[in-house]
Amino acid sequence: MSIQELEQQLLSLDLAERIRILQLLAQSLTVPSVSQRSPSPDELNLTRDGEPPAGGDRTPHHPLRSISMTIPPDFDEPMSELWDVLEK
Repeated sequence: MSIQELEQQLLSLDLAERIRILQLLAQSLTVPSVSQRSPSPDELNLTRDGEPPAGGDRTPHHPLRSISMTIPPDFDEPMSELWDVLEK
C-alpha cells in the first residue's frame, strides 16, 4: 500500500477513529514502564471528543514528562540580527 493510499484511508475515517490511531502511534513511540501495561486496540474506547467514556479511567497520562529538557541560557535574550533582517 502506498503512502497516498494510506493517507486517503486515514482521512476517510471519522474523528474518533483518527484519534484512536494517533494514540496508538504515540504509544508506539514511547517506552512503557514494566509496571504499566498499554491497552490493546480493543480496549481503547473513546467518545467523539476524545475523552474516555463515563466511568472510564480519567487519570491523565503524560508520557513526555519523563523526558528531560534543557533550555539554553540565552533562550529569552533578544535576537537583534533577526529584527535587523526583518526590517529590510
